[in-house]
Amino acid sequence: MSDHCNPNKGEHRAKMKKMEEMLNNTLANAHDTEVSIEHADSAAQVEKLKEKNAQRQESIGDTRREIEEERSNL
Repeated sequence: MSDHCNPNKGEHRAKMKKMEEMLNNTLANAHDTEVSIEHADSAAQVEKLKEKNAQRQESIGDTRREIEEERSNL
């Protein structure tokens, strides 16, 4: 059945694509932050950056689960 016949499939695919873009951006930000940690000037700055990446890792897991959920609706 094509997406034209089932608009919900198209919606799920569009939502998956957007979430995958968000996931890729978050992964890139996490990588950039790891590089920043290596060049941080203070322990406080390192701690702040590590906290941001911990939040990102949680978000990455959540987004991956959401993508799988959308994929199961196809």
